[in-house]
Amino acid sequence: MRTALMRLAGPVAFVGAFLWGVAPAVSGPWPREKGGIFLALSQQQDEARDSWTGLWAEYGLTERITLGLDAGRSAQGDGKLILWAQKAWERGPHRIAASAGIGASLIAGDVAPLVQVGGGWGRGITTRFGPGWLAAEARAVVTARDVTFSQQVHGRTVATYSYLMPETSAKAEITLGLRPHDRIMWIEQLQLEQGREAGFDARLASSLVYDLSTPLKLELGVILPVSGHADPALKLGIWLDF
Repeated sequence: MRTALMRLAGPVAFVGAFLWGVAPAVSGPWPREKGGIFLALSQQQDEARDSWTGLWAEYGLTERITLGLDAGRSAQGDGKLILWAQKAWERGPHRIAASAGIGASLIAGDVAPLVQVGGGWGRGITTRFGPGWLAAEARAVVTARDVTFSQQVHGRTVATYSYLMPETSAKAEITLGLRPHDRIMWIEQLQLEQGREAGFDARLASSLVYDLSTPLKLELGVILPVSGHADPALKLGIWLDF
């Protein structure tokens, strides 16, 4: 069983390194306006030519409740699909949100159900470079992994055991966003993750988002590892905001 878990460590680490880049950095404790739709399709590739294709979607159900979809797939065939809901509150200049989601991950051909809960804080700021925002978010994800092992009981009798084992990971993001021009956003994000198999990872993601024409935006970004196993990666994204 230990050997099997070690074989899973590589794919788990790779998927964890790319889960962050799927969601656009401007999503946070701010709710989507009622009836509003946001879509983001992104592609990431690192120095080892590993890639991740992601889809992020939001829908404003009410003035405070946003529904969303977070999905993605790697070049190796690993992936995830999460349906989530978020509720936001205003406290003066501060924005606070709580979220929960359910879904599944696909790693090494095995599908595992998962649940996630999270919370976030944010507020708008004014700088010499133009208006912007600060945000901090954290999420906990519990995945039910299917574990199977065999044990010789006596003689030629072999017993096979199979059960679901919870695997917990934690993620946090600290974001600084600026809008120096009506058609340009500059986003800096520190991404932190603690996984059971992959250990601790820290990355710095920088993105430039350019408004091509309403409702289309183009995102160009780079992700640099601060610590952990991830490689530097480039990101290209298309945003649609209706």
